[in-house]
Amino acid sequence: MNYQETVAYIESLSPTLERPSLRRIEAFLSEIGSPQNAIKALHIGGTNGKGSTVAMLDSILRKGNLKVARFTGPHLLRWNERFHIDGKPISDSEFARRATALREASEKFGKNNPAIGPLTWFEFLTALAFIFFAEENVDVAVYEVGLGGRFDATNVIAEPMATGITNVSLDHMQILGETIEEIAFEKAGIIKAKTPVVTSAEPPALAIIQARAKELNAPCVDCHKSSAGEIQVDDHSSISCAEILLGTGDNRMRGSYQRDNVTVAIEMLKSAHFLKDRSYGGTLSLPAIREGLKDVYWPARFQILPRQGVILEGAHNLAGAKALRSSLDQTFPQEKMHFVFACYANKDGAAMLESLLRPGDIVYASQADFPRASYPKAALAKCAERLGARASIHDTIAEAFEEAEKRRQGSQQIVVTGSFATVKAVVTKLGWQTVEDGLKQI
Repeated sequence: MNYQETVAYIESLSPTLERPSLRRIEAFLSEIGSPQNAIKALHIGGTNGKGSTVAMLDSILRKGNLKVARFTGPHLLRWNERFHIDGKPISDSEFARRATALREASEKFGKNNPAIGPLTWFEFLTALAFIFFAEENVDVAVYEVGLGGRFDATNVIAEPMATGITNVSLDHMQILGETIEEIAFEKAGIIKAKTPVVTSAEPPALAIIQARAKELNAPCVDCHKSSAGEIQVDDHSSISCAEILLGTGDNRMRGSYQRDNVTVAIEMLKSAHFLKDRSYGGTLSLPAIREGLKDVYWPARFQILPRQGVILEGAHNLAGAKALRSSLDQTFPQEKMHFVFACYANKDGAAMLESLLRPGDIVYASQADFPRASYPKAALAKCAERLGARASIHDTIAEAFEEAEKRRQGSQQIVVTGSFATVKAVVTKLGWQTVEDGLKQI
């Protein structure tokens, strides 16, 4: 298969429709030698912020002269964004070559095990990451949970060095449960016996996570106990969250909500002994942490494109919308915002707008060009007007963005949000072919 054929094949694979289980991927990986356990790993879950935390860990660890891999999702523009080694995505040719070999192994496995069949689409991607990272002999791999935790395909890692749960809020309720407690139980499923877990979750989710950690004799670090924005790195030094978030790096994680993610990342490094144990082939010092955080590039997470006057934010649920509004208030106080907004039908679009909008803001409501059903754009516009914002309806996200460019005045910002599909449509219009193209527009 070439790259396009690989993408078509992955998109043709079935989601996991039956009762959630790790049975299939555990059996498959066991047959090929359990590559998920061949290298050291850090494992991060949570409702929001887990991808940002993975990106921070990746960048910091690379400053310690380690060969680092990361597996994340969803991708913004191209499937191979999900697989990075040393800060670079897997090439198209390598992606296709490895996927071709994995397809043959998966289909053979399915024929030999008809009761469970071949890998589903996310199992396929996860297995590809395990195999790729193990064969490239990385020093450490950082994995982002895809959905939930307990039955997520990434949860077959037997002994991660540390796990992280960034936070817990209501999302994917049709799969994970209707209450915070039920969702927290699923997230806590990644905790392993005697393995440190770090979390910035708040009550009542925190109690669920702490209880599960206690059951498994796993040390649990509550990040909210970090003192007044100072993170203790070791016995002699600390680092300020304000220093991190307001530093000089053009690629820095700007959103105010990143404070918790920074804390989770550093506490995970401490729990995994990267700041003390020199046996991993690299050293992590305070300067390395500062440099690593300054150089993080994680697109569409409060990503400001100053030359275009555009803010890209993939916030796709209520908690994300609230965090975005907080960052806007801190970064652009008193300014009216132009929101290019579209979200999926299974999200609470009205509640998201209620958290985002202030009287006088302008909303350009649209819908994603994607197989998943979109929240009705007319309903979004009506909700925006009820909240005191002005609103217009557009057939495509690109058209909504064009109108926002025409109508904004002076230094007013265009905020592109509601889903990663919304962001994808706009960055494609801006000429991006890969996410790295965003570095040229900073």
